[in-house]
Amino acid sequence: MSEFDWKNLIETFASGGMDGPTFEQAFLQARRADIEAGLSGRFAVDLLFYEVDAYCSDPALMGPEDIDVEQLRIAARRCLARWDEPWPKI
Repeated sequence: MSEFDWKNLIETFASGGMDGPTFEQAFLQARRADIEAGLSGRFAVDLLFYEVDAYCSDPALMGPEDIDVEQLRIAARRCLARWDEPWPKI
């Protein structure tokens, strides 16, 4: 997925234009496709993956480490704020 498409996906969700389950599915499908294609994404998007992984759409199933949709939106906004941050040096 192009950087433009990634940013558009995250911005749409962060602004409330997409619900949590739809965003989770789209994000994970795009990330899987990028990995299979051997593409390396932005550092901020990589960090957002961990938040998407912790997201749980069903309050009855939420564990202590899970996050809800509002916390995921906050993480998406944080991703956008860090968009140009480079990968850390090893």
